[in-house]
Amino acid sequence: MIWRYQRSMASLGFLGAMNRDLVVQHAAVPTLSSLGIDAVPLLETAVTDATAQGGAELLDAMGAAAYLGGSAFNAARVAALLNADDALDLAFFGIAGTVGMLHPHIDALKEWDIDTAGVTKSPLPPATCLAMVEAAGRTLLTATGANAGVIAWLRQNQTALAASVARCDVIHITSFLDPEAPTAVADLLQQAIAYNPALTVSLDPGMAWIGPGGPGLEGLLRHTHVLHLNAEEYALLCGAYNAPGIGTRLAPNWLIVARSHNAVTLHSSSPDGPTEQHLPSQPLPSGFTVIDATGAGDTFCGAFLSAYCRQPDRPLHAARLGFALARLKIGINGPLVLTDAVRDTLAAHNQTVRW
Repeated sequence: MIWRYQRSMASLGFLGAMNRDLVVQHAAVPTLSSLGIDAVPLLETAVTDATAQGGAELLDAMGAAAYLGGSAFNAARVAALLNADDALDLAFFGIAGTVGMLHPHIDALKEWDIDTAGVTKSPLPPATCLAMVEAAGRTLLTATGANAGVIAWLRQNQTALAASVARCDVIHITSFLDPEAPTAVADLLQQAIAYNPALTVSLDPGMAWIGPGGPGLEGLLRHTHVLHLNAEEYALLCGAYNAPGIGTRLAPNWLIVARSHNAVTLHSSSPDGPTEQHLPSQPLPSGFTVIDATGAGDTFCGAFLSAYCRQPDRPLHAARLGFALARLKIGINGPLVLTDAVRDTLAAHNQTVRW
């Protein structure tokens, strides 16, 4: 059965993990040594909850800053920040951990006017992400926390979740650490698309899913219309493929958003064959200091999707906004907030947009 939905505004949903992020400005190698963790610097590594707790105590003693995070959560935060005109109906789907007697992620989502009907409360603490930031990049140690139950949650609630996701125009998916998650999410999307064939799936798989690869990821890619990749992920996923080769593994009318530190390239399908669009390369200005790159990719995705949902026929314009705000994000500690620089960027963007 196909369900048809009528709305007065575009609907953008987010499905992914909700974390507690602890971010410290410190080189990864000595910190990993102090923790006794054999992890590769500048990548994300899964750790146990006990290891994460010990790491949290160490990073806290080092002066780490604590934030509510998670890739989908970070992207949703940015979309809400850009939704002052209430042009988008925002929703979140995921598992919210408990801190004391509180559910801070749910409280934040409600404060941002993001629907939380698709969020389930867990008595477990939120997933913990320890981030060590240095000039070369950031090293992430992530424990599952409340997300340990994500497969059961997806399977047991698949029909209800699929019906809710189907009410979105665009659903943005980010990774969970569980290796079975891609298959479970793909099954959910298959049912949601059956309900709403017009649903657009946006996927930011990250190294957590691209690294292992496998049938689960391939099944998820088959439902994906907009694929977000950073330079490292693009190189790994491409392998012997070029971008059109990746496109053959995606849903029809695919779009690959390939971003690097200095540029963005959009690869897309068209009736005349694959096409490319580019943002001009923009190296960091001389003297610019990268303060905190954690969440920059999520900032890009949230801003890109905010603009894309309003004007899906202008993806390069959406990429331009995403790149500009991600560049602002790396120059500050913590999540992007509404500063004068952000307002100026939005004003410049809005002058060239047909809202």
